[in-house]
Amino acid sequence: MKRPFYKHPLFYVPTGLSAVIGLILLVIFLSAAKYVITGHTPAILRIAKLIGRINPNRQVEVVVGLKLRNEKQLDQLLEGQVNPASPDFRKFLSTDEFIAQYSPTDADVEKVTDYLKQQHLTVLDVSKNRVLVRVRGKARDLEGAFAVQLNEYEYGNEKGVINDRDPRVPSELKDVVACVIGMNDFAIFRNLTRERADDGARSSGLTPGDIATAYGHPNTNNRKFAGKALSGKGVTVAIATAYDYDPKDVEGFWSRNGITRTGTVTKIPVNGTTRKLNIETTLDLQQVGAQAPGADILMYEGSSPSFITFTLVFNQIVLDNKASNCSVSWGMCELTTGQAEMKAEHIIIKQGAAQGIAFFVAAGDSGAYDCSRGKSSTKAPVFSADYPSTDPNVTAVGGTALHLNSDGTRKTESAWTGAGGGISVNFDRPTWQKGKGVPADGSKRNTSDVALNADPQTGYSLLYTGKEHVSGGTSFAAPNWAAIWALCEEACGGTRLGPCAPTMYRLGNSPAAYSMVFNDVTEGNNGNGEGPGYPATANWDHPTGWGTPKVDGLIQWLLHGTPQ
Repeated sequence: MKRPFYKHPLFYVPTGLSAVIGLILLVIFLSAAKYVITGHTPAILRIAKLIGRINPNRQVEVVVGLKLRNEKQLDQLLEGQVNPASPDFRKFLSTDEFIAQYSPTDADVEKVTDYLKQQHLTVLDVSKNRVLVRVRGKARDLEGAFAVQLNEYEYGNEKGVINDRDPRVPSELKDVVACVIGMNDFAIFRNLTRERADDGARSSGLTPGDIATAYGHPNTNNRKFAGKALSGKGVTVAIATAYDYDPKDVEGFWSRNGITRTGTVTKIPVNGTTRKLNIETTLDLQQVGAQAPGADILMYEGSSPSFITFTLVFNQIVLDNKASNCSVSWGMCELTTGQAEMKAEHIIIKQGAAQGIAFFVAAGDSGAYDCSRGKSSTKAPVFSADYPSTDPNVTAVGGTALHLNSDGTRKTESAWTGAGGGISVNFDRPTWQKGKGVPADGSKRNTSDVALNADPQTGYSLLYTGKEHVSGGTSFAAPNWAAIWALCEEACGGTRLGPCAPTMYRLGNSPAAYSMVFNDVTEGNNGNGEGPGYPATANWDHPTGWGTPKVDGLIQWLLHGTPQ
C-alpha cells in the first residue's frame, strides 16, 4: 500500500528503491521551484475539516498575479497625489502612463507564461496591464506547477477546495510572481444587504428624498435646497458587482421616487455573462442613479462572486479608466483568504488610485466580528474586519441608525450595531490615517473612514423582483457615498478629486472644516449582539469613521476651503 513520502501529491511512493527515487525527484523539484510565495493559506485552514484530495483530473482555473515595477516610487506618487503640499497633488496618470512606468515588462510575462506552459497548463489570457495571467488545467498539473495539494474541506455548512500550503515557483520567478488566486473556494465575496425585521416600525423605507434632505445633498431630491441643483452631470460612476438586475425594478424605483435620469447606464459583463438577478446589483444602481441622476453609470457585472471574478472586475474598471469613482458593496472576512491573494487586488486598486479613481467600499454588516457572521459559538467572538474595505486605497463606509424630524431633517443618529469597522490583519496603516480618535498604537489599517445610514430598522426603500422591500446594510451607504462624490466632482468642474479618504482625514483634523463637513456620531457601538464591539465616540471611531456628511458643507469646503 502506497503512503505519502512527502506532503506534495507528486511523491506518493512505497518504501525501498522507489523511496530513494522519490527523494531524488523531490530534491530536483525543490531546487527548481524553491521560492515560497507566503501568505496563501487562509486562517480557516487551521480549523476546517479535511475531507480529502480532489480528483486530480478536475479542471481548475487560477489567476497568477504579477508584481509591479518601481512599487516604492509608486507609493511615493500615491502619497503626493493626495497631499496638497506636494507638486504631484491630483496629477493623476492615464492607463498607458501607469503601464509604462509600473506594470511588469513583456519579458517578465514571457517568463511566467513559458513556465506555465511547460507544466502542461493552458494560458487563457494576459491582462492589458500585464498584472494578471489567467490559467486553466488539470488539478494535478496545477499541483505540480505550484507544489501544493488541492484538498476539499468543510467549514460550518460550506464545503470547498483550499490549497494545503503556500505555493512555490522557480527561483527565477521570485521577483515576478506576486500570488496565485483561485485555489481557495472559501474566498467568495458576499453581498452586504440586510432585510428589516418586522417590528411594527416605520412601514416604508427611506426614499432618496429623505436621504438627500437629511444629509444636505444639493440635488433635486433635497426638499430644503433652494439653490442650483447638482446632478453628477459629466461624471462617470462605476459599480463593481456580481450578477444582473431587472431594468423594470430600477426604472420603476426611479419613477416612484420622481427621479428624472439624464445620465446613461451601460452593462459591462466580466468573466462571462449572466442573467441571474441579484438584490445588491439592483440597489446599487437604484441608489447611485437616484442621488446622481445626471451621472453616467457603468455596471461591471461579474458572472459570479468568486475572488477571481472580482479581481477581473476591478482590473477592467481601472483599465477602462472611464469612471472617476466606484461603488463596491460586496465583501468578505479578511481571514477567509490569504494575504498574498489580496495582493493582486491591492495592486489593481493602487493603479486605480494613481489614475484618480475613488473607491467607496461597504465596511461590513457583522459589526466588529466580521468573520463570525452571527454564528453561535462557545468561544468569545474574534475582532475582525471586512475586506476590501480594509485596503488603504479605498474609502471604508460604515453605518448608522438615522432618525428624522417630521420635516425630514436629521433628528438623531447613532452607530448601527451591525456596522463593520475594525483593524486589518493584512494591510499597514497609511500615513494620512491619523487624528483625534484614531488609535495611536498599532501599525495596521483602521476602518471605517466615513458613514451613512445603514440600519435595516431605519432602512431604505427598495424595489426588487417587482416587490417593495425595506432593507439596510452598508451596502446602501457605499453607493450613496459614491453619488455624493459624483456631486462633489461636478461642483469642482468635473475634474477627478482622487481617493476620498485622505481628504476626509485632512478635514477631520481641521476643527473648522470638521464642524462644517461632518455630523459627529457619538452614540452606539458595533457589537452586533455578540460582544461590546467598538463604541462610537467624539470625532473618529470604528463604526462611523469621522461621521456622516453635510454634503453642501463638504462641497463648499472643496470649492473654497483652505486645504489642511
